Order: sequence, then C-alpha cells, then structure tokens
Amino acid sequence: MPAVLYVDDEPALRRLVRRWYERRGVTMRVAASVAEAKRILSEDDIVGAFVDVWLGAQTGFDLYAWIAEFRPRLKDRVVFITGDVVPGADNGNVQALGRAVITKPFGLDDLEPYVRAWIGNGGGARISLEEPGARGQA
Repeated sequence: MPAVLYVDDEPALRRLVRRWYERRGVTMRVAASVAEAKRILSEDDIVGAFVDVWLGAQTGFDLYAWIAEFRPRLKDRVVFITGDVVPGADNGNVQALGRAVITKPFGLDDLEPYVRAWIGNGGGARISLEEPGARGQA
C-alpha cells in the first residue's frame, strides 16, 4: 500500500501527524533522522515526503539530495517543513530547489492537498480527511 513519509526530529509532532492521517486511512510513515528516512525510502512504497529542514547533524536538504539521486521519481514530491523564526531564512534554498515549504506551526489539514495528490483516490487508501470539528494544529 502506498505510504507518505513525514521526517521531523520532534517526536510529539511525528506522533501527531501519523495519528491524524492514519485515522483518516492514510499510511503515514515517520522518521526522526535522515538515516531513518533513507531506510524507510529504501524499504517502503513511499509516494511523497514532508521533510523538516533542520534535522540535527544532517538537514532536509541532505535528504533531498539523496532522494534526487536514488529515488528520482520522488524528487518532485518533497515538501519542506520549517520552524525557522526568521522569515525566509530557508526559503532561498527551498525556492532554488523548486519545492514547496510549509512553515511551523501549521494546521494538520495544510498537508492534505499534497497527501491527496500523492495518494490519489485510486491508491487503495480510504481518504476521509473531513472530520466534524477536527481541525488539527501542529
């Protein structure tokens, strides 16, 4: 079954994103580091990825370079996540790569358009992202 990857070094945020989307029928794999993300990308049918820019020793840009080389079909399906307090600090790098960026804090439903595009209604997943009164915030 196709899955979406969410890479972030914040454990609470990883749990929240995974729970939110898995309750809606989306297989959401999570990783805390570039190394863990590479392992998941090598083993699973990942159809798109949300990648935090700052991941400790390595960055989301390092992971993106690996994806471009070893999983090129996914390079146009990477969305960067950043919590930078200085507006535009990462955006130059992200824009140079031609990638979308979502700034923390974000609503969990802000990921929805990407998830829908990557999984699509023909991907075998039950995608029901509408839940009365449930608009999450990360």
